[in-house]
Amino acid sequence: MRVPVIILSGFLGSGKTTLLLSLLKESYARGLQPGVLMNELGKQDVDGYILEEQTGAAVEKLLDGCVCCSRREELGDSLEVLIKRRPDVIFIELTGVADPDEIARSLHEPYWATRLSAHILVTLVDAENMLDYNSRLSADKQLVRTLRSQLASANLIIVNKSDLVTPEILTKIEKAIRKRNPDAEIEFTAYSRIQVQPLLAGIVPKTAKPLPKRAPLSFQGSSLRKTAAGRSEAVPDNAPREHAASFSQVGAVTLAFPQGKTLPKAVLEAFFREWADRLLRAKGHVQLPGGKPVQLVQHAGSRTTWEDSRYPGSPYLVFIGTNINGEQLAERWSALFR
Repeated sequence: MRVPVIILSGFLGSGKTTLLLSLLKESYARGLQPGVLMNELGKQDVDGYILEEQTGAAVEKLLDGCVCCSRREELGDSLEVLIKRRPDVIFIELTGVADPDEIARSLHEPYWATRLSAHILVTLVDAENMLDYNSRLSADKQLVRTLRSQLASANLIIVNKSDLVTPEILTKIEKAIRKRNPDAEIEFTAYSRIQVQPLLAGIVPKTAKPLPKRAPLSFQGSSLRKTAAGRSEAVPDNAPREHAASFSQVGAVTLAFPQGKTLPKAVLEAFFREWADRLLRAKGHVQLPGGKPVQLVQHAGSRTTWEDSRYPGSPYLVFIGTNINGEQLAERWSALFR
């Protein structure tokens, strides 16, 4: 029996991990045993720890690179580990700069096609920042192509953070999505709150009697591409395709806190603004002055959020951006503690 796979895609900070938390909780409520593969650009595991802390899920992690590029060879090993655990469903959360169509094609390779089935591909977009990405990231042609593929290959597109923009902006976003994908279902939401039950439709515990198959939202047997006229057409799995890195100018740098040192929230947020022209995403676990609880900090676009965390390790920050000068960034970081 093949294991259904749900792929979560979307640019940096769009809300993938929040949605995955909801999917895991619903899976456990249904008696399902989920497997999770999480890919992060940085060397430090931020999102995987969040999942483990809040759900207790065992997460297979691919760190310090993109599974479509530098970590591509390790994808098979991670899937093998998950399959041995006999999960009822596998969730794959991609980095924000990964091309989900590349992963979908991998699942159609003969070896995996007998063991895994692509159930649904979900892409999340950040309503507050989506319309700015084309101009802001225009110099990185490969990344622009990847973001377009995230839309074009999805069965379901979730426009997250919709509460932060006007109805007029949402209309423009919908038109931009339909330009790339005329067929996908679109949901507008905040905090990644959607009805997750339909995403798990037809998936039952291995001990249960299988349900009749629904009309799939999946991409089994082929993936989709756009014709010159803008229509979707099926592409056979063995059709020739262009292969390129999912991104070229995006990098991640991990910034450690010196032993015993802390920084106030205002200083960290000012640091993010200082690098606004290159910073795409920042996240990590930080210790604030005054013996306050460790904080999970997340930054995307121009917005920073904070929440208490039980992270037991040394504080750190993962800085993800375009054309980062690692030495310059490290020097400026060190200067904050002088």
